[in-house]
Amino acid sequence: MTWDNLIPRMFWLLLQPSNLFFILFLIGLVLIWRSHRKTGLSLLTGCAVFYAMVTFGPLTSWLMTPLEKRFSHYTNHIGDAPYSGIIVLGGAERLKLSTKHNQATLSGAAERLVEAAKLARIFPDIPIIHSGGGQRENTLSETEIARKFFTEAGINLYRIRFDTKSYNTYTNALETAKLIESHEKGKWLLVTSAFHMPRSVGAYRNAGINIQPYPVDYRTSLTNSLIRRPNAGHSLYQLDFAVHEWLGLLAYYISGRSEELFPAPQS
Repeated sequence: MTWDNLIPRMFWLLLQPSNLFFILFLIGLVLIWRSHRKTGLSLLTGCAVFYAMVTFGPLTSWLMTPLEKRFSHYTNHIGDAPYSGIIVLGGAERLKLSTKHNQATLSGAAERLVEAAKLARIFPDIPIIHSGGGQRENTLSETEIARKFFTEAGINLYRIRFDTKSYNTYTNALETAKLIESHEKGKWLLVTSAFHMPRSVGAYRNAGINIQPYPVDYRTSLTNSLIRRPNAGHSLYQLDFAVHEWLGLLAYYISGRSEELFPAPQS
């Protein structure tokens, strides 16, 4: 793992809302125990308000819905054919479980591969690029799991170009660009999770790739409500994804990895 990937991951461990909530809660308890009762109670009160906003309120939806709505117009849209190819981003592959059970075990983002396979059948004559080189020691890689999935889905592997080097969205775009041949100047369908699409679009446009978003793996109904059915674990889990994307959008814009802070559809 390179430093430009390791350092952001270390910061994220501290900033991740579910982790930060737990850290601040413990600090509050320690402050009360150490006779800083007023400060400790204020911190615990803030944690309680945050927990209520996430569990019963609209905080998660407020952050996730704008991400998913940004390119929702392109959901299931394939009316601009011909296309040069299909790009599907990795991240749905569960490395340890796939290795343990020798099956293509996928996460909640399974629609990335499922929809890519569907598009491959609709457009049988165009190439597919799978971008995702993630791997841990003694496990199958994202590429190996994707190979297994596409083989079992009946997709000819000769059509698929595998990027085995990328480790984040920015390098997804850079490595994908290397796999596109000079004559393939038309639009490429970009398949990834709806909440991840804005940052992906920014990175791929910055890499000079002509893409059309094809968002999948929706986590919301694209509407907000002030009160929601309580589910603390699920809400915190989704909040982590949403905050990660907003911070990623800001970091990509500041670092020049995207020309837009919040990429939008182009006319």
